[in-house]
Amino acid sequence: MEQFNNKSETFFREIRKIEIYKSETVQYIDNYNGVFPNSNTALYVFDVVPDSFSREIKRKKTADNYYHEINIEFPLLKIDTANVGKYQSYFNDKKFAVILISNTEKTLLGNHREPLTIEIFDEKTDDNSGNDKYILSITGETIINPKLQNL
Repeated sequence: MEQFNNKSETFFREIRKIEIYKSETVQYIDNYNGVFPNSNTALYVFDVVPDSFSREIKRKKTADNYYHEINIEFPLLKIDTANVGKYQSYFNDKKFAVILISNTEKTLLGNHREPLTIEIFDEKTDDNSGNDKYILSITGETIINPKLQNL
């Protein structure tokens, strides 16, 4: 028998950054086996403000088969015209894999057979509130459990 000590951890997990890769960089079998791509091959790296990060990785079932539905969002706060132009040209496509990096671990999502979609949404209000932003949204489905690696 295995006894689980089900008590709170003594630390807090906090997202730090997201690395974005071409989905072809992460082969299906490597994703399945938990082989992470080399950080040097990342296309884009974003620092993330933890308070505004939203992460949903839901396990679902269809026809007796499990899969994971991914929905991750965070604001892009650097929204000058040059950066917005880059966001619009780099993303809004289904061809990515990502690594979420927290203070304690990395999580690998997506691969060449199950690419993730990254879209950019305009959430400017122009209401003098200082809350103008764009949202980077990462969505998709995968049959592979999210792979974790301790830092």
